[in-house]
Amino acid sequence: MRFPPVGVDQVLGLLKIIHNLGGRADAMYVNDAVDADMGDLSHVVDATEALGLVKAQGGDLELTAEGRLAVERPVREFQKRLRDKLGSLEPFASLLKFITEAGRVEFEEALKFIQSLGYDADSAKKIIDWAVFAQLVEIDDGNWVVPA
Repeated sequence: MRFPPVGVDQVLGLLKIIHNLGGRADAMYVNDAVDADMGDLSHVVDATEALGLVKAQGGDLELTAEGRLAVERPVREFQKRLRDKLGSLEPFASLLKFITEAGRVEFEEALKFIQSLGYDADSAKKIIDWAVFAQLVEIDDGNWVVPA
C-alpha cells in the first residue's frame, strides 16, 4: 500500500476528534465535525489505519491502543513510535534507502525521488513532512541525512 499524501496535522486532528468523542465515532459525524469531504477524510482514515492508529469498521472509526497513546502521551513519544512504523512503510523505506546510499541529499533531490515514486509535488512535500516529523530524516548543514 502506498502511504496516502495527507498532512500530519490532519491525522493528529482526526485522532483528537475521535478521542474527544469517546474513542469511537461514526465516520459521517466525524466528517461533519471536520468539515471535510468524504474523499479527503477517506485518505486521512487510510493513513491512520496504515499507522495502526484507527480501525474502521461498519462506518465507525475507533482508536486503537496505539491511537490512544498518540493522543494521550507527549508528542515525542508518538514521534518515536511513528519513526519505527514509518520506516517500514512505503515510500518512507525507499526514501531512507535512497538517502542512506547517497549519504546526503539536497531537499530538491529528496523531493524528486518521492515524485519518481508517483507522488505529485504537493504530495511529495507531505511525505517529506512525515519523514521530518517522525525524525526519519533531518537537515544537517543544508542537506538531508538519516540520523545516526
